[in-house]
Amino acid sequence: MNEYNKNDAIPEKRNNRGCPLLRVFSPASLLLLLLVTAPQWVAAETLAEMLREVRGTEVNMRGEGIEKTLLPSAEERALAEELFQRVFAGENNPELRQQWESLGFELLEKPGEPRALLVLRELATDAKKYDGKGFYVFAAGQGSATVLQAPHSFYDAETEIIALELMVKNNFRAAAWNTAPAELPVHSPLSPDSHAPPAKGYMLAFTRALMAVEADSYVVQLHSFEKNKMYTSNASHADIILSGYGEQSSQAIGKLGRCLKKELDYKVRIFPFEVQEMGAGENIPGANYNTIGELMRAENNQGFVHLAMGGMFREELRSYPQVQQGLFSCLSR
Repeated sequence: MNEYNKNDAIPEKRNNRGCPLLRVFSPASLLLLLLVTAPQWVAAETLAEMLREVRGTEVNMRGEGIEKTLLPSAEERALAEELFQRVFAGENNPELRQQWESLGFELLEKPGEPRALLVLRELATDAKKYDGKGFYVFAAGQGSATVLQAPHSFYDAETEIIALELMVKNNFRAAAWNTAPAELPVHSPLSPDSHAPPAKGYMLAFTRALMAVEADSYVVQLHSFEKNKMYTSNASHADIILSGYGEQSSQAIGKLGRCLKKELDYKVRIFPFEVQEMGAGENIPGANYNTIGELMRAENNQGFVHLAMGGMFREELRSYPQVQQGLFSCLSR
């Protein structure tokens, strides 16, 4: 009989989703593990610091007349849309950066692995305050035709960092974060005026530019929900709630839902057919108004995806590369 050797390889144990079970490491081996794996997180952590730095100063976002003060003018919106188109088309030069500066933005290059990124962030005022114009990251070079948006990045749990990690580690075309402090309710229908004005202007320009350059793109908005706050059993047992915009789910949403159910061992539910909460639409029970969804519907574009994630899925999405890869394989176009 063979004797047990403590140096022999130990078979890896996995849960029913194929994700490795967490192990307990000695302090020495844990330190070695951190040293070996740290570099792949550097880009995401640096971007996270940059994103938090430009979060809109809350005192600037309140008070009478604030919408008139912070909304970009028609000329500024038109220029922003033109500049976003140029970035999506792969342009990056001093003249482009100078034009972004005229709108109060800074366009930076961010070398990294597996690819370089372009970062567009708001410039601070003299008082080191930010208006919450948004934070944008682009793949330097051709990525997939899918972009990510985190419209409630400071209030939808973990969507801020999940969007960062997905953008850095996968081949998404771009990602955009709302940096205005606007707390949004989970269930109450929202009017267009409920959204923070700066994000409304620049996020719309970002989306319009994308549709002009890449008509068949996906715009995937990341949202979160807590199962214990859902009203119905179907919603409280879901891990992912998927929605297009409006009462009728598009063919793209149906195809995406089938892919997610095949690639991921999670409970995926499609609004409004399988669940009646956490959807996107106007004057529809269980749905919230969505400015970007409304824009894309008006343009007859069916690429809007409202992806709401439960707590367990968010945790495992951040922990296991195979879950990220499964999600990306369905979202990429």
